[in-house]
Amino acid sequence: MNAAIRFINVSRSYGAVQAVSGVDLEVNPGEMIGLVGPDGSGKTTLARLAAGVLAPSAGRVEPESRGRVGYLTGRGSLYVELTVWENIRFFGRIYGMSRAKAAAEGQRLLEWIGLWPFKNRLSGQLSGGMRQKLALACAIVHRPPVLILDEPTTAVDPVARADFWDLLHGQAKEGRAVMVTTPYMDEAEHCDRVGLLHRGRLLAIDRAPSLIERLPWRMALLTPAPGAGPGPGRMAVIKVAGELRGQRWIQPKGAGVRVALEPGASMTPPVGYELTPVSASLEDAYVWLSGAAEEVRAG
Repeated sequence: MNAAIRFINVSRSYGAVQAVSGVDLEVNPGEMIGLVGPDGSGKTTLARLAAGVLAPSAGRVEPESRGRVGYLTGRGSLYVELTVWENIRFFGRIYGMSRAKAAAEGQRLLEWIGLWPFKNRLSGQLSGGMRQKLALACAIVHRPPVLILDEPTTAVDPVARADFWDLLHGQAKEGRAVMVTTPYMDEAEHCDRVGLLHRGRLLAIDRAPSLIERLPWRMALLTPAPGAGPGPGRMAVIKVAGELRGQRWIQPKGAGVRVALEPGASMTPPVGYELTPVSASLEDAYVWLSGAAEEVRAG
């Protein structure tokens, strides 16, 4: 299968700042790839490179993106003074569609995303979730084979976010190559494969369960034992977690502390505490692969 998007040893710098370094990545037709990482990890730069908005400083992005890509950012690209119907017809026309084709495909998409009843509403008066659904429809009205989305669910409520991900799965099922960036680990797990980004480098890319299985540590949650009076304060729990034998890193979680332990470490809790095994997560895999665990220990 020929890749719809291919990064070959791609780097991009902004002056002295290296935003992306040595990335190799392929996205295939009918596949949804999620790129996840914190701010500054290179997500937006990779999205812009894939969309052809930026040129790499080194390496190659193949094939040429112009005219092949639907591109959507979390900030959106709608004209708020135009109605829903005017926006989608406008985008169809600027992508080179005839008036008739832009209108026919625009109506089909608005019915598909549930916005046809709101076709005469100004886009500036839509909710955040409705705006992003409309922006998605505008990005795909010309039926591109590739869809690039840069943090598309920013400021979208949880219910609308779930609907939006259902729409994205539908795009992949239609055969489009979909590349999504997100700062949210739980969102990335919706994707066929997940790429973990850290400081401009692609640490790993694989199915989310496979990435989680790489973690060499066992995860547990340390909490104060119930029925022991008011219990220790938050800082006391953190201190006890940091003193557990075989701990590799700790992360405060609510009233407890999430702890990564060496495989042979004892699960016997300190007096006054409970130590409960928990499933490893994609976030745990990221902490380990990125070296953030060492930063946590050093802190």
